[in-house]
Amino acid sequence: MGNLFLKEKENWWVWLLWSAIGAALSYYSSYVTEQVQYLFLPASFLLLVLTWWMNYSKRYEFSRAFKVLLFVGSISFAPLLYTQNYTLDEITKLFVDSAFVLISLTCVSLMGAFIAKRPKQYY
Repeated sequence: MGNLFLKEKENWWVWLLWSAIGAALSYYSSYVTEQVQYLFLPASFLLLVLTWWMNYSKRYEFSRAFKVLLFVGSISFAPLLYTQNYTLDEITKLFVDSAFVLISLTCVSLMGAFIAKRPKQYY
């Protein structure tokens, strides 16, 4: 029947650990490859695994899954901007790249939250 009136608390230390793993994978992949299109794969794969686990456990509603995926993804995607070398003349390129990372992270988190949400329970 599920947890009708029980609100589960988030253990943010666990999600911080997962995001540190994703950040380490992203940081490592940025040094292994120079191809920009491959830099998003490790963090996206981590978000995909977390989405699958959330869907499997069926304990996450949409807003909770979205918050968790956005938190883990924002820390996992951060090394992608850190490893790029920007000069002061390229500050607009930094803003454009940051906006692209933020928009793609939001889209991936939205799709993951739609997949991971708990099905409706009829009583």
